[in-house]
Amino acid sequence: MSNTEGRTDGRRARGVDKRESILDAAANLIGRVGYAAASTRAVAGAADVPLSLVHYHFGSRAGLLTAVLERENDRLLERQRELFSGDGTLADRWRAAAAYFEEDLASGYVRMLWELWAAGLCDPELAERWRVSVDGWVALIEETIDTWAREHGRPLPLPAHSLANMVAIVYHGLETHILADQGQDLRGHRELLAAIGDCIERFEKA
Repeated sequence: MSNTEGRTDGRRARGVDKRESILDAAANLIGRVGYAAASTRAVAGAADVPLSLVHYHFGSRAGLLTAVLERENDRLLERQRELFSGDGTLADRWRAAAAYFEEDLASGYVRMLWELWAAGLCDPELAERWRVSVDGWVALIEETIDTWAREHGRPLPLPAHSLANMVAIVYHGLETHILADQGQDLRGHRELLAAIGDCIERFEKA
């Protein structure tokens, strides 16, 4: 490899590192103070980079938030794919997935998701990115349910797509309820997710 190629690769690696640092800072800031207060200037300060570098990589605050959501969403979807493709009953996998719920709340991911939707009420492009993120989760749940039903030769009470949307609606309701009152006790939410797991288990054993 020539010296020129080495310098180019080094600059590219540093560019990737800077971009990831900006995304890390933005995710942390949005999770703590929300989209409205997470300006590109505030993110640049938190990442300790020039403001021009934020705009170079992301173009605008909307572009930055979209990139943060896409990165975090891809990470969590991959985590869930590994979980749902693993061994164990469907009820076991539901309970394992439900156990991640509070982790995703604490990480700021849930707030980012709904911050994007709130901003999307006035910005169709942001709203579309929110829908794409949510559709990825619905598709994964639908695939998991459909695969389970085919492997076990079991008829479903509703089409897999409808059941997947019901799961998404349950989580959306829990998320918005919690975000509206972040100091509340989460026991009721845990009990609801546990009860759904019990229903799945009874259906599997029937």
